Amino acid sequence: SSLTRGLGIGLVIASLGAMAGCSETVLISNPTGAPPTRVNAVIEVTSDHPDNPHLVDFGEVVAGEFRDKEVTVRNIGTDTLQLQEFVLSNNASFELLNLDELNPLLVPEASWVLQVRYSPAQDETIQATLLVASNDRENPEVPVSLRAEGLAPAIDIDPDSFDFGNRELGCVGSLNVQIANVGRAPLILDEISFDDLSGNGEMTVQHSILAGETLEPNDSRTVEIFYAPIDVLPDVGTLTVTSNDPLRPEATADQFGIAHLGESNVDQFAQDGNNATDILWVVDNSCSMGDEQSSLAVNFASFVQIVEALDMDYQIGVTTTDVGDNGLLEGTTPIITPNTPDPAGTFAANVNLGTSGSGIEKGFDGAYLALSSPNIDPGGANAAFLREEAGLRIIFVSDEQEQSTILANGDPATYVSYFEGLKANPEHVILSDITGGLTGCSGGGGSASSGTDYVQATVLTGGISASICDPNWVSTLSALAWLAQSFADTFELSKTPVPETIEVRLSTDGINYVPIYVGWAFDQALNAIVFDLDHIPDNGDIIEVEYTVLGDCED
Repeated sequence: SSLTRGLGIGLVIASLGAMAGCSETVLISNPTGAPPTRVNAVIEVTSDHPDNPHLVDFGEVVAGEFRDKEVTVRNIGTDTLQLQEFVLSNNASFELLNLDELNPLLVPEASWVLQVRYSPAQDETIQATLLVASNDRENPEVPVSLRAEGLAPAIDIDPDSFDFGNRELGCVGSLNVQIANVGRAPLILDEISFDDLSGNGEMTVQHSILAGETLEPNDSRTVEIFYAPIDVLPDVGTLTVTSNDPLRPEATADQFGIAHLGESNVDQFAQDGNNATDILWVVDNSCSMGDEQSSLAVNFASFVQIVEALDMDYQIGVTTTDVGDNGLLEGTTPIITPNTPDPAGTFAANVNLGTSGSGIEKGFDGAYLALSSPNIDPGGANAAFLREEAGLRIIFVSDEQEQSTILANGDPATYVSYFEGLKANPEHVILSDITGGLTGCSGGGGSASSGTDYVQATVLTGGISASICDPNWVSTLSALAWLAQSFADTFELSKTPVPETIEVRLSTDGINYVPIYVGWAFDQALNAIVFDLDHIPDNGDIIEVEYTVLGDCED
C-alpha cells in the first residue's frame, strides 16, 4: 500500500543471551526510537565478543559435539516485513535448524528466532556469513558473521610413502616412521597393524605403542620398519593406524623395495679326514649290570660292521667304573684293531666284566686312570692305546650316577677339559653315554638311576646320549659307530650365502667336478654345508661350494 511504502520496513537481527552460550545481534533502523520514515538499519550486538558487534562466536567445540546459538529477527518498522531468504556462505559445519517453522511475514514489533548449530567434523578455524534477505529497501541483505573453532585430533604419518630402493640381497634397511597428532584434541591410537603384502616376512614392524594409547596435541610416537629382502621380487608393505581421527580413522603409509643379487663366491674344501680313532668303553661292572653287559656284547657286531665299512683305523679298549682296577684295559686282547681275527667276539669277551665291581661307580675316574700316567707312559699298561694322530672317543655305560672324585671333586667340565687336552685339537675328542639320562629310566632294557654328570659331559663334547633302558642296542651302537669316524661332514662357508643359490660339486682328482644334488643340506645356524652320514666325502675328495653372497650392509 502507499502507507507501507511511505513508512518503510525496518529489520532487526539479534542474538539474545537467553541461554548459556547464546548471544543476540540487533539491527535497529532508528536508535532513538522515533517512528522511522525510511529504513535505516543499525546493528547492535550483545555477544561474547563485545569488541566486534557483528560477530556471533561459537567458541571451541570438540569434533563430534555441537553448540547451538540463536539469531533473532525483529520488525521495528511500521509495515509488514517479508523475510525472503537465509543464506550461509559456508555451510560445511554450520546448520540452520528451524527454517521449517518460519512465518516469513512479520508484522511491526514481531520477531522470530533462528537457531544456528555448529558441529565440527574436523580440526578447523572457520568463519561464515549468514545473510538475511528481506523486503527492507535500504538493507535488503543483512550480514551476520559466524566464527568457531573445531577441535579434533588429526593424525599425520611421516613419511606416508617410502622406497627402500634397489638393495643388495641380504642388506637390511630400516625406517623410522613418525605418528603425530597435529590436531587440537587428544588422538587415541586404537590399533597399529602392518601388512607385508609380499607375504614372506621381508618387511616387518617394531614398536612399543599400546592399544588405546593417547597422543596429546603435538605429541608423536615412532615405529620402526625393517626391510630384509630374501629374493629379487618387488616388495610392498603397508602400515595402518586406526584412531579416533574423524577424517582419517584408518591412516596408512606404504613402503616399497626390491633387491638384486650380490657377488658370487666359491669355497673349496679338501677332505683330509683322519680315519684313525681310539675308542675307550668305560663299563659299569657293579652287581646290577649283568644284563646290560650281555646286551652290549651280543649286539656289538653292528658297531664293528659300521666302523669297518667306514674303513676306520680303530683301536677299541674296555675298562671299568671300579677304580680298584686302576684303569687297566680288560681282556686277553686289551686293544682290538681291524687286524684282530674276531673283533666282535673279542669285544664280547672283554666286556664280560662280571658284576663284582664296586658299587660306587666312578666312570670319569676309570677313564682318567686309563688315559693318564703311569698307564699311558712308555712301558705303561695302556701305552699302545692312545695314538697321537688318532681321534678319541670315550663311551660310558652305567645304570647309576657318576661318583668320581679324583679331579675337582667330580666336576664333569674338569674331566672334559682333561680328556680334550690329550689332543692338539679338542674337537677330536667326543664323549658319549648309555645311561639313565637326566631323570632315570625304566623300560624293556631294565631300569636305571639318572646319569646327569655323564649327560653333561656328552653335551659339552657333542656326543650321543642314549638310554640304557632301551632294548634296541643295535640302533644305539650304530649311531655311536658313525660318530666314531673322524671324517668331516660339516664344511663352514667363508661368507653368508643366499641359500637358494648354493651349488655343491665334488671332485676325486681336483680337476673334474660333478654336481651333487642330494645327501647334503645347508645349516643356517652353522653357516655350513652338512653331509648326511651315508654321503660323507671320501678321504682326498675336493668339495666345491658356489653361492651368491648375502649382503651384510645395514642402515
